[in-house]
Amino acid sequence: PMTLDDQQLAAVAGRAARERPNDPEMLRLLGAARFQAGDPVGAASAFRRVLALQPEDAQSWARLGESLVRANQGQIGGDAEAAFAEALKRDPDQLGARYFLGEAAARRGDAARARQMWTPLIAVLDARDPRRLDLEQRLPSAASGRGAP
Repeated sequence: PMTLDDQQLAAVAGRAARERPNDPEMLRLLGAARFQAGDPVGAASAFRRVLALQPEDAQSWARLGESLVRANQGQIGGDAEAAFAEALKRDPDQLGARYFLGEAAARRGDAARARQMWTPLIAVLDARDPRRLDLEQRLPSAASGRGAP
């Protein structure tokens, strides 16, 4: 597997998932491989299949949301936002879901919601981490709807 490129790895994972269609771990691997290979629609499909088998899997909800965002060229649509909310409902420590929910709020100009989502995320990032600095700088501008890069 270490010598395969992203598309080849996705193809191998797809074959394995066809052989084991009810194996959530295999479907998670398929989703991750398709995401890495630049197939966010295929990734979303795989994560939806995981969630049909294990609806309480917070990580798969978050990965579904990320796949939908990538499929939508970076826009956080309603389906993605709902997936992130499901992830956070099941695991408040889903930092990726917090990031995207805060981003969606910032883009709407909802500074209070952005702050609610991003404050726990900021707290766990090292003070020198550029992601932390970016979030801290963007919070004040969220109120004006300029939170999006």
